[in-house]
Amino acid sequence: MGLDKRFFQLAQERLAQRRSDNRALEIKRREEIFAKLPQYSRLADELSGTMAEVARILAARDPDAESKVKAQLDKNVNIQRQMDEALTQGGYPLDYLDRIYTCPKCHDKGSVDGEWCGCFRKILTGIAAEDLNARSPLRLSSFESFEIDAYPDEVDKEFGVSKREIMKQNFTDCVKFSEEFNGRGYGLFMIGGTGLGKTHLSLAIANTLIKRGFSVIYGSTPELLRKLQKEQFSRGEKSDDTMMLLTDCDLLILDDLGAESSSEYTASLLYEVINARQSRSIPMIVNTNLDENGLKQRYQDRLWSRLFSMKVLFFRGNDNRLGLAINSTRK
Repeated sequence: MGLDKRFFQLAQERLAQRRSDNRALEIKRREEIFAKLPQYSRLADELSGTMAEVARILAARDPDAESKVKAQLDKNVNIQRQMDEALTQGGYPLDYLDRIYTCPKCHDKGSVDGEWCGCFRKILTGIAAEDLNARSPLRLSSFESFEIDAYPDEVDKEFGVSKREIMKQNFTDCVKFSEEFNGRGYGLFMIGGTGLGKTHLSLAIANTLIKRGFSVIYGSTPELLRKLQKEQFSRGEKSDDTMMLLTDCDLLILDDLGAESSSEYTASLLYEVINARQSRSIPMIVNTNLDENGLKQRYQDRLWSRLFSMKVLFFRGNDNRLGLAINSTRK
């Protein structure tokens, strides 16, 4: 992982906070049980006493140490059984006072057998995604501000239903996508002219998922490809930062596909990103102003087929941004 060292420091700080929060919760639970279940508190003291007695017997080198230690251990087992009964009778699960770990694999240490744990990679990717999105309009759109009535009720000749109905279905599909999202599965390919709401709904999905704790990267396709191209030709230590982020984040949103410069190199970078995510079933959203013919003329079959393997949403209507601009000049 060739990410900026400050991202690692922030990730370590978040892990430390996670451990601290879990430890505070453990203490709170223990205080709760001792306050509500006096018998459990008494048994806990007895249990501690048996262990202290075992230590005393061993230190004294008593000739009957073996039988005496066994008696104390048997007593210990009996006390633990009574403690379990006290918990269940009090309405608590048996693991209520166990150590608490957000990640059961690494126990919130961030690594397992010398390798970064997946939970640490997720924290790290999220921090780096936040940095990459710092100047993006991620939080400017929501599902609540999307106006279905702004779309015409006239019948679309290609689909045989009104454009408003088409957009109502697109809206429903986007809400469903955000509600069911779990970091795996299908992506969305949004096709339609400018000002029809593709970016708005993409950002509404992003906004929802960020609140749910997923790492989301949004960017215009030309901008992200320029960044990738610059890093590919860089000799610095972080030359793979953006490619790793684009292929590892929970959701990638590529806006304005087709506006990038047309070359074999940019096409290969684009294919690498899309193929890397689809091969691991990591979702993405791609938006384009090009129609199907324009896409087929611009991109090779292998990329075209990857795009259309996602759930395709066709956007129909009038340029809402133009309508807003006209209305604002009349006020």
